[in-house]
Amino acid sequence: MSAAAPVPANLPRELTGAQPGDIVVARAWKYNGAPHWVVPGYYLGHDAHGHWIYQPAGSLVSRPGHGHWAESDAVCLIPHRGSWLGTFYDDNNEDFRTYLDLSTQIGWRTLARGGWEVNSVDMDLDVVDSRSRGIYLDDEDEFTEHAVQMSYPHELVLVIRAEAEALLRSVSGLHPPFEGIASTWLANGRTEFSDASSR
Repeated sequence: MSAAAPVPANLPRELTGAQPGDIVVARAWKYNGAPHWVVPGYYLGHDAHGHWIYQPAGSLVSRPGHGHWAESDAVCLIPHRGSWLGTFYDDNNEDFRTYLDLSTQIGWRTLARGGWEVNSVDMDLDVVDSRSRGIYLDDEDEFTEHAVQMSYPHELVLVIRAEAEALLRSVSGLHPPFEGIASTWLANGRTEFSDASSR
């Protein structure tokens, strides 16, 4: 189930040694090895669900050919297990409340000058909780198209589809960690890094 180079391979799924306040760069790739989104943040800590990263408003969010300053604070969850990454918002001006990226090859490595990088391969499908549209599965057409173009293994396609359906049920049912715990971590991030951004 490995993707093409230069995607980092065989990275440890668990993070050890991180301290609150450490820089964390979330770096996503596409299955064919193309670079995707890069989002910086600050390590907050971990719980039974995974590792939490604060991404303050004003941070530079970028991918090849595009970059923008984040308009609202967010907190990102890198779960201990599962094929997804989660980003949570609480700004009433932000349409998204929860945005889950179905992903594979999730793993951690250290940055050369301190801090951490969490890498993942974005598998196109997203589970979204939107203020305007409710809870839905997004980018199914893109997933189907890329499965052919990038030769996704059949087993991986089945895993991602099953994970997406399970996440839809969990978000709709407000099962942990989708019952509101992200708000506590978001508040912690604001308290610790209220003036921080990547500008």
